[in-house]
Amino acid sequence: MPTPTTPGKIFVADQRGLAQTASFQRYATLNFGPYYHEHRQPLGRLLAVNEESLAGGATLTLPVAEAMHVVLLPITGTVEVVLAHELLAIEVEQVQVLTLPAGSSLRLRNPYPSDLISLLHLWVRADAAGPALAAGPAVSFTFAGLANRLVPLLPTTMGLPFALSLGRFAGRCETTYALAPGRLFFGCVLAGAFEVEGRLLHAQDGLALWDAIDPIELEALSNDALLLVLDVAA
Repeated sequence: MPTPTTPGKIFVADQRGLAQTASFQRYATLNFGPYYHEHRQPLGRLLAVNEESLAGGATLTLPVAEAMHVVLLPITGTVEVVLAHELLAIEVEQVQVLTLPAGSSLRLRNPYPSDLISLLHLWVRADAAGPALAAGPAVSFTFAGLANRLVPLLPTTMGLPFALSLGRFAGRCETTYALAPGRLFFGCVLAGAFEVEGRLLHAQDGLALWDAIDPIELEALSNDALLLVLDVAA
């Protein structure tokens, strides 16, 4: 394994914070809600990376203290977002961005009476002058269409202070990711194992990199390895 040259920090899966009740179970990579650790501070604009499970029929309400972009990515099952006058349903193989104002709340609901669902929700600080509430159309993809490449599902051209890419790789498949100066790379392994810039990552591990001069090198170490990449502006 080559020696790491780009500054970074690994967030090991089994060191994530755990919060749970009869209705939900949450693994938090960074400080969130009741979970706090001095070494899990926000990474610039990136405030939260959460893996959430909701029990059948459960509704979860999360306060939004400051203007925020929240990315929702269902893992199993459909998740509903309870808005003022409608329910917004997001399905597996879709990604949804919500822009929420300070002082509001995010309400997630499991529409299945008895089946558990799981999802990722990622929180990125928005500019205070952003819209009061925005929920654009969900971006659809297929896992087959992610084969051996990082697909920009939320590209920088969308005008958000971050971009999101997702890729599914065969073992020993390699690729690179070019990071613009002043931006943060955050990779999250959703399945399998990867080597990223000389760091070995297993399922649910995260990796933050900054000050990358050369393109970031990534290699899948198992088949059907799934990697999510957030590219966050300063």
